[in-house]
Amino acid sequence: MFNLTVNPQQWLLRQGKATSIILGLLLTLGFTGMAVAESVSVAARLETAPANLTDGQHVYSSASEANQVGETYMVFEAEGNRVVGGFYMPSSSFDCFHGRLDEDQLALNIQDSYSNDVYPFNLAVSRDTLVADGQPAANANIPGFQPLETLSPVDEQVLSTCRGMLSQQI
Repeated sequence: MFNLTVNPQQWLLRQGKATSIILGLLLTLGFTGMAVAESVSVAARLETAPANLTDGQHVYSSASEANQVGETYMVFEAEGNRVVGGFYMPSSSFDCFHGRLDEDQLALNIQDSYSNDVYPFNLAVSRDTLVADGQPAANANIPGFQPLETLSPVDEQVLSTCRGMLSQQI
């Protein structure tokens, strides 16, 4: 009367494409998560802690060097959990922002340089601590960006302009 044995392929065909995609993602993530969890050694484990920024000026880039045409730069000043700064690409316009650092994101309000419209933007951040070397990371990691050591003259100009434009909003 009832067929109690249904192979997974038959079941997925019956349930439709959306279910098969969801199940596939869950299975992939589950198996990947187990493999990653098992392969991380205790000596090199990355522990995630709330992100933080030291007070002062910071520049992050999608490139490993300053002033690379076609790359994106994020320059800002942090004070406590408040930030003000700008996003730019060399030889292009820039957009200023202000916001705050939450536990796992930068909650920014970005002012479009052409329309002057302000829109919210959340940028994920984390702080990874490498247990093996015993030295905790001091600043937030921003996926897709890497910190640069010093501000370039362009970074300083963008930061100064954005600080002046947004000083009443901070």
